[in-house]
Amino acid sequence: MMNILQAENFPLEAQQLIEASAGTGKTYTITSLYLRLLLGHSTGVKRPLAVNEILVLTFTRTATEELRDRIRKRLVEAKVAFQSGQSNDPFLEHLIGISDDNRRDSTLLAAAIQLMDEAAIFTIHGFCARVLYQQSFETGVLFDQDLDGDRDQLLEMAAADCFRQTILTLPTFERNIALGLWPDPDTLLSKIKRFLFRHKVTIFPEASGSQSDATTLVNNIVEAKRQWVESDLPAVIGDAGFKANRNCVKKLDEMTRFCLDKNAIDPEDPLWEYWSAGVLDNSIRAGKSVPEHSCLELIDAIFQAKSVVESIKSGLWQQVTQKMRDNLSRYKTDTNQLTLDDLLTQLFQAVTGDQTFASSLAGRYPCAMVDEFQDTDDIQYGIFKAIYAGPGPQSLFLIGDPKQAIYQFRGADVFTYINAKRDTWDNLYSLNTNWRSSKALVDAVNSLFAQQQIFDNDTDIPFFEVDASAQAASMSYRFNDSQQKPFSLFLAHGEGKTLRKDDARALCMQHAAEQVSELLLRAAENSALIDGKAISAGQIAFLVRDKNDAQAARDALSDRGIRSVYVTQESVFLQETALDLKLILQAVLEPTNDRAIKAALATHLMQSSISEIDALTHDVILQQRVTQEFQHYHYLWATEDIAPMIESLIITRKIAEKWLGQADGERQLTNLRHLSELLQQRSAAAPGMHRLLKWLARERITAETVTSEERQLRLESDENLIKIVTMHAAKGLEYDIVYIPFGGFWRAIPSAEPALFHRETGHGFETCIEFGNDSGHRAQAQNESIAEDMRLLYVAITRARHHCCLGIPNHSQLPKSALARLLNIAAAKNNPEEILDTLAGYPQELFSINAITAADTTPLKDSDSTPSLLPPPNLPEIDDPWRMHSYTGVSKLIKMKEAPVEAITITGFADDEADVTNATQRTEQFNRFTFPRGPQVGIALHSLLENLDFSATDDVRTTACERCLKQVGLGDDRNKWLPVISAWLDDILSTPFGRDESLRLSDISGHDRLNELEFHFPLNADVNFLSTLQKNGYMTSSENLSVPSLEGMMTGLIDLIIRHQDRYYLIDYKSNHLGDSKESYKAAELKQAVAHHQYDLQYLIYCVALNRFLHSRLPDYEYSKHFAGVHYLFLRGMDGKTQTGVFFDKPDEGLLQTFDQALGGTP
Repeated sequence: MMNILQAENFPLEAQQLIEASAGTGKTYTITSLYLRLLLGHSTGVKRPLAVNEILVLTFTRTATEELRDRIRKRLVEAKVAFQSGQSNDPFLEHLIGISDDNRRDSTLLAAAIQLMDEAAIFTIHGFCARVLYQQSFETGVLFDQDLDGDRDQLLEMAAADCFRQTILTLPTFERNIALGLWPDPDTLLSKIKRFLFRHKVTIFPEASGSQSDATTLVNNIVEAKRQWVESDLPAVIGDAGFKANRNCVKKLDEMTRFCLDKNAIDPEDPLWEYWSAGVLDNSIRAGKSVPEHSCLELIDAIFQAKSVVESIKSGLWQQVTQKMRDNLSRYKTDTNQLTLDDLLTQLFQAVTGDQTFASSLAGRYPCAMVDEFQDTDDIQYGIFKAIYAGPGPQSLFLIGDPKQAIYQFRGADVFTYINAKRDTWDNLYSLNTNWRSSKALVDAVNSLFAQQQIFDNDTDIPFFEVDASAQAASMSYRFNDSQQKPFSLFLAHGEGKTLRKDDARALCMQHAAEQVSELLLRAAENSALIDGKAISAGQIAFLVRDKNDAQAARDALSDRGIRSVYVTQESVFLQETALDLKLILQAVLEPTNDRAIKAALATHLMQSSISEIDALTHDVILQQRVTQEFQHYHYLWATEDIAPMIESLIITRKIAEKWLGQADGERQLTNLRHLSELLQQRSAAAPGMHRLLKWLARERITAETVTSEERQLRLESDENLIKIVTMHAAKGLEYDIVYIPFGGFWRAIPSAEPALFHRETGHGFETCIEFGNDSGHRAQAQNESIAEDMRLLYVAITRARHHCCLGIPNHSQLPKSALARLLNIAAAKNNPEEILDTLAGYPQELFSINAITAADTTPLKDSDSTPSLLPPPNLPEIDDPWRMHSYTGVSKLIKMKEAPVEAITITGFADDEADVTNATQRTEQFNRFTFPRGPQVGIALHSLLENLDFSATDDVRTTACERCLKQVGLGDDRNKWLPVISAWLDDILSTPFGRDESLRLSDISGHDRLNELEFHFPLNADVNFLSTLQKNGYMTSSENLSVPSLEGMMTGLIDLIIRHQDRYYLIDYKSNHLGDSKESYKAAELKQAVAHHQYDLQYLIYCVALNRFLHSRLPDYEYSKHFAGVHYLFLRGMDGKTQTGVFFDKPDEGLLQTFDQALGGTP
């Protein structure tokens, strides 16, 4: 029995289930119960709970933050009410009235507000991760285990290995059947991913076929084909008297070709049916008889052997499913990773296997509230049940609405809700007042859904009529001075025929768009009003099933000059923009590939004209210019990363200017910016141009299923526009006027795909998968699919506050749809008159009903689809000079009054510079001077020297060099580059340096070197320190230097400090390319490079840091005695014999002290 929930006396104990229909104030109820728990009203714990003791769980990070914010605001509201002793909120007024100590309660609320950042409000996965991380011993999680594994990458690896190791190694007959199911690893992954992570699944049919059955079938096929050819069956059939228009006569030649092909062993080929016994009997002329022949008997046996094939398929499904799971488990063990799914299973195993641990969690969180519980699955409920079902004062409140369970494709399972509901016995409560919609609309929705078996299970998912709120009666929606009916239905049909689905979709969208156009026109005249105010576009939403519906809606609105914005949970990787960007990146990756460049320019995103692309074939100068442009993009990608490259592309190609004048321009630009951000994040985590492009391709494949929040399409505009929203994304939202133009959606479960269904057992419902063709199981799966469509319609309809318009598309699938069941028009088939007769039975005061066969096109007056561009606001000025500074940052702050433009663009002087053009021209030369350049190469060389034991054996050095080549992307050219880098490394380690040239890196042992010395020291610099340095011969690249005030911290990393004979050497590696011979790395050239790049400022800062460090570590430290100076090693110039490539300086001690004090050091 369902009890009506009153927040004032709801029992805060044991396990309770709260069903909250759409718009009935679920979040308000959660915050009210939260308040009571904070104030000590729990009948189980019997004391006030702290915010970190009340566990509140929901599903998305967005929902978590929203709920946290709502709770915080309610606490503030309650605190004010307790301090003043009164409130307009009846619930707060009740709490004040029953409080025996208002001051104490006010203090509790104030403390809770201050500690809200510690509140235990998490996503379910976030809660699991927190417990696993904080209680590793109890949960069996390794301390260094990665709790955020890349599931998609692991799945791709598992599918590829399963395809190669399992499917391709099957016997020929089974392999052919398997390849028919899964022709490639991507198909395998897409078909199996939907149920791979389901917990406790019962599989049908049980594997029953034997190898002998398969062998017999294969032998029958081979023998039938042999007899067909050798016995000349076509002649026998041709003379037997079969009807000439039947396939058994028409397909004789095709069958003969099939039989002559020895490799064609396919028991599912449709040809077998044409000569089966039943077909032959129906095809013979009267008075004739079907010839008797052993070949025909074999063909009939092959056709009848469907059960053998189905058994083989079922066995294959089970085999590959288990193999995929085994592969995933092995990969995660090998890489020490856990995915989001593992967070659930790991905690489930911990709490179900150790009651003491489960009880400790219940003690830590005495009360838990699970929001949107209808979107859980059995393993999540199993966790909650294990923690809170045992004896003790703990309580568990499950809050949701089974009528809004619409996320089965994500793994959610409404049958888990049903099982939990049955576990809760009589502790069932519901909210029965709709606070969202007008009274008339509430009545209309009640009349629609108040029918038996509307959600296919009246016992567990009944529909209870809800009441409208007291304020609902005053809600007003007027059009042309008359109050409008809350619900409208329109039938879109053809003239005497059933519409094609695409035509029905277009007609429905056009009609709805025309209604919106008329509505906005009247609103401009103040004749379309909601609560006395003119309706605006932002109050209207189109709810659609998928992106095809969304595009049709956008097109229909655009035809009338009405702008719209698209809201969906779909991945940005599935958009056309992502495909276009992939082609563009391929061209950037190969900037000399003319075909790739043309393909990039031909993309919709680039907006190039046909004449421009065609001119590349004839105009050599244009071709060179475009090639240089893409080479520049390549250079930017290599040196500055992917996001700056895309930004340069947008500016150079004027992409923003071209797109903003078009209807979907904001959408395209939003997608492009979003993709740029995601690519940049991935590049930072896993550098590599080719690697990034492969990742993008993989993401487009994996995005077909579940999409994480950060990859869902972003809102392209926050203007007052029509919202086009997918029904799944609309859950939790509300709009004044809702259009559902295409409500008659339906999807058949393909016979070649597994069917997911549920069956009731003595312990509740269990999840099942039908791999075969059991008609009962597949019918049950189809019914469950329609039931979810009904729940989706309920979600869509209940988003409306004042008016809902529902379209009925009269296409062939309409009678099978949930819409037909909702409106009781399934029996009418596609007959428009019968459908309209049925609809006429709805209350006329609530429903307006009409039929359409065409739609007008009325442009919105004074509309302009081109958005007005406003200048960006001025950036705020922040007067806070405190910063974290480094040499790089300080050098950028230095302002040159006479900018030496030519010096800035000297080729080869930039640290780790990548010169794409020269590198391309020298691809056949392999030496240290032609070795690739760029930041990534510099990092690789630094890493090589940092991690290498300078006295290592040749084998160890070779391994280190191979690793370096792979890091810079030269692994494929190992044989050409390995001798070069090995000899180069030997020269680096053997080059003498120091004033007496007696020291080499190879002489330095591990305990006499310190890699990557990181330093931080307070900074309060004298702005005149630059002039001091210039007077002493430093910073001579320009005569007029200035720098703003520097305050904060100075930080940096010194590549290497070595100790030799109690003297300390400061060493920095430079991979700059200064020229193609040793002569370019002599002392004079090095001095010029150091001056140009202001490396002297860098090493002076390093000297200050090292001098302070040695002073703090060595009691008898003396600069002149212990400091051996600065040695900048320009790696490309080091020859192993002379000091070529080695820059040396030892700043004067007095100057260094002066500089130290100028930076804020104490004398």
